[in-house]
Amino acid sequence: MISVVIADDQILLRDSLKFILDNDAEIRVVGTAGNGREAVDLCVRLQPDVILMDIGMPELDGVGATKAVKEQCPRTKVIILTTFEDPDSIIEAFLSHADGYIVKNISHTDLVLTVKCVFGGLTVIDDSVRCIIIDKFKRLSGCRAEMRETLSDKELELIRLIAAGKNNREIAALLSYSEGTIKNHVSKLYDRLGVSDRMQIAIFALENGIM
Repeated sequence: MISVVIADDQILLRDSLKFILDNDAEIRVVGTAGNGREAVDLCVRLQPDVILMDIGMPELDGVGATKAVKEQCPRTKVIILTTFEDPDSIIEAFLSHADGYIVKNISHTDLVLTVKCVFGGLTVIDDSVRCIIIDKFKRLSGCRAEMRETLSDKELELIRLIAAGKNNREIAALLSYSEGTIKNHVSKLYDRLGVSDRMQIAIFALENGIM
């Protein structure tokens, strides 16, 4: 039996998803949550096999909740379920180690199949999401690929730590620098790579194998 938690701030959608999944003989919904913090708490308490995670939730969004679940319940598989098909949400979700990304217009049959496939160890990506990821990487490649060869060892290490989700304080402790020094290095890295946030640095790391 596959145990599932559903996290979505829309009551009607939560109930509908629960009805669909509970009607399959191999799946049992063990809990539902209306925001990201509730989702994390439920996963810690119930240790489900799979959680369906909406991105646009109050208190703690789905990306933050996914990261917390993966840190505290590493056995639990996370499937992002959302209407958001924008590249940033998709990349952020997978950088948080989501195991699947599907959109809310999925059919009942495909939803059940997705839960079973992800539980079995597969990564499931909706076709529209796959196309967005490919397009995003194509647009970000090119000149940045050449930049990879000019980075120093210290810059590469900083990129690796940022891509791993470390904040400035954690990086400072690992590299034996002050937090202010790391903040300055990160700002210079933004300028050097032509990016504006840490997520884009993580994308650069993925594109260039700096992980």
